[in-house]
Amino acid sequence: MRLPKGGGCADPANATNAEECTTATGTSTPARDTILISHANPEDNEFTLWLALRLANEGYKVWCDLTKLLGGEVFWDDIEGVLRTNAAKVLFVLSRISNSKDGVLREIHLGQGIAKKQDLKDFIIPLHIDDLPHGEVTIEVTRLNSIAFERSWASGLDALLKKLEADGVPRVANFNPTAVNEWWRTKFSAEEGLRHEEEEYLSNRFVVESLPCDINFHWLGRRGIGKIEASVDLLPFPAFQDGSSLVTFARAQDFEGLLGEQIYIAQTITEKLEQVIAANPAFNKSLFRLLRLAWEQTLKDRGLPVREMSNGIKSFYFTKDRVPNDRVSFPGVDGSRTWRAMVGHSSRRDPKTGESRVRIWHFGMEARPMVQPVRAFVMKPHVFFSDDGKTIWESKKRLAAARRSQCSSWWNDEWRDRTLAVMAFLADESGLVRMKLGSDLELCVSSSPVKFVSPVSYTDPQQLREVASIADDYGHDRDEDEDAFSDDPQAE
Repeated sequence: MRLPKGGGCADPANATNAEECTTATGTSTPARDTILISHANPEDNEFTLWLALRLANEGYKVWCDLTKLLGGEVFWDDIEGVLRTNAAKVLFVLSRISNSKDGVLREIHLGQGIAKKQDLKDFIIPLHIDDLPHGEVTIEVTRLNSIAFERSWASGLDALLKKLEADGVPRVANFNPTAVNEWWRTKFSAEEGLRHEEEEYLSNRFVVESLPCDINFHWLGRRGIGKIEASVDLLPFPAFQDGSSLVTFARAQDFEGLLGEQIYIAQTITEKLEQVIAANPAFNKSLFRLLRLAWEQTLKDRGLPVREMSNGIKSFYFTKDRVPNDRVSFPGVDGSRTWRAMVGHSSRRDPKTGESRVRIWHFGMEARPMVQPVRAFVMKPHVFFSDDGKTIWESKKRLAAARRSQCSSWWNDEWRDRTLAVMAFLADESGLVRMKLGSDLELCVSSSPVKFVSPVSYTDPQQLREVASIADDYGHDRDEDEDAFSDDPQAE
């Protein structure tokens, strides 16, 4: 039996061993070995269930109305009894809902009274899970140290486990990974939410509809002595230099006088693209490069600035006022015309000064060419931030923090629709995105994504539907507080 420091059990309320504690008079009292999770039901159920199972997996005895018989324990309906005699810690799932929910606040108020009377240190631990400003937190817990889960559940759990370990909260043998697995199998079928019916889905792949048949190898010459190096970055059409040749779809006359003062095309060899690839499959890398250059040139021509990612990939984004009302209309998945914002803003409040600040978000798009087994562009969306609607922040850490905060309520349909909107913005009336490969040559890409059919479907959880409905399409989100001020302009 493990006893508190000092030996004996002068205060049974402070016992941390998993067995009963014997007082000086010989009577037994239940050990405080239980972690009670207080939360708003049903609003915070998703997080609470996740947390309860993770704690049980780590060996902690968890009392939660969502898990009940987890670990083989009898479920107690008397929360007050658990608080008075069994609870080692009370985890308060702090959210916009629980912050003002009477039942939860009564539990916390009772826990505060018990902690004060029995001198239980850090008895209640608030777990901050959403964008509730600290200035609006209920007075019941304003003086308590909370653990941040709003940015990352994983990092929050790590901090919580360290706190439980440091405070000596005991582990109980029958709460373990096996118990968690058995509980899950009895509560959830593998086919939970599954519907045995076909459903059509949209991919992020946009097929190349047409591409020139011929590829040109322009052999370069130089007037005078010196290195043969063409100014390919200044060329109007996609091309790159490979040794002494310029690889491109464009014809020689398209580059006349543009290669540099001393550089000229001495000879051109034209080959059939498919024959070149058949003879040398590695040429697909060259095709990939030309398609990427074509995409980048097209976006520049449309007036979209570029942001180079840490991996060297370039993403183009919308600046404020680039399109009317900062939004783009497009044919929705149901065929009707709809729109999505490409630029929006959120109000941020400094928790220290109370000063409000507006940060502006920008939707961006990265396109990765695909050359086999089919030719297409695979789209990947990005979100960037600025203070003026033009100049993207430099700090990667600041951008990442803002992105987690801003996009936490963006669900699949919002990412999908904005991707479709970008392609509609680039496409002509025929629905094709035309990329210039030469003065009279072009690459045509469909603005409609590849569709595929799944033999089964699933039902979206109603809770997610409700959360998703909160999102404001134009980006005028509800006020948030210090999330943006963890995006400190000086942070790197």
